[in-house]
Amino acid sequence: MSRYINPMTDFGFKYIFGREESKPFLIDFLNCLLHDEPEFDTIVDLVYLDKEKSRSRRKERGVIYDIHCTSSNGRQFTVEMQNSGQAYYIDRMIYYASKAIVDQGKTGPDWQYRYNPVYVVSFMNFVHDMFGDELRTDAALCDLKTKKPISDKLRYIFIQLPLFRKVSPEECVSDMDRWYYVFINMKNMETMPFTQENRLFSRLADMASYANLSPEDKLAYDADLKAYRDIMGQLSFAEARGIEKGIEKGRLAAVAEMVFEMDKEGIPIGQIARLVKMNVEDVGRMLGRSRAE
Repeated sequence: MSRYINPMTDFGFKYIFGREESKPFLIDFLNCLLHDEPEFDTIVDLVYLDKEKSRSRRKERGVIYDIHCTSSNGRQFTVEMQNSGQAYYIDRMIYYASKAIVDQGKTGPDWQYRYNPVYVVSFMNFVHDMFGDELRTDAALCDLKTKKPISDKLRYIFIQLPLFRKVSPEECVSDMDRWYYVFINMKNMETMPFTQENRLFSRLADMASYANLSPEDKLAYDADLKAYRDIMGQLSFAEARGIEKGIEKGRLAAVAEMVFEMDKEGIPIGQIARLVKMNVEDVGRMLGRSRAE
């Protein structure tokens, strides 16, 4: 067992960034990430959306919902953070952002469509063809001809973590570099770097230590880590067979073998479908089930 929890797991991601105790880490990370945004001022406070308002989405993995941020100039905006690979990935990010906007709506004729800007911050443990070899891709509503933004109400930040090329702490010169490095390498670290540059990393080392988890949290993390390793193992299997970018004719047998293996491991059909880039219904038929989960 590694010394620190793996932030790429669902448990680790939400434990580090998605709890009341996590506010200092999330504020620091977002301030680093958004530092160069036009008219951006330092985030001084944030509030997590009441979980009851996200009842229908609570079971989604790797999502921290509707973080309401307030900056030093009083500006407010909403952030959603995503940490999972899925089929129709960009479509899903647009859906999450749209949902965060709609949730701010109010009934009655007095509401004039005044809502907080929404940022979707997407951690990607994979590389998407759409974004090429860019570590970070920023997207917004803009004029196609002039490229000028037409609204500040909707922003997307896609971070392709495999494209972060700095392999040692000494190469990391900015706070953003340090956060990327820690996020990617924490699962293999024996000691937490950057504690001299930023005291928050000392606090992170204590909080994210596996030994400091409660017995209940250890059980939850162990189960989630196993699921994460199973998924990553299946992804490696897929890559070895050359099917990570889609199912091509003549490879269906290999795909079927992988589907059956994942099903035996208890991985939900929806998750299997995302990994092999098939429709849920097709996976269900392949497994001989009349109704997909």
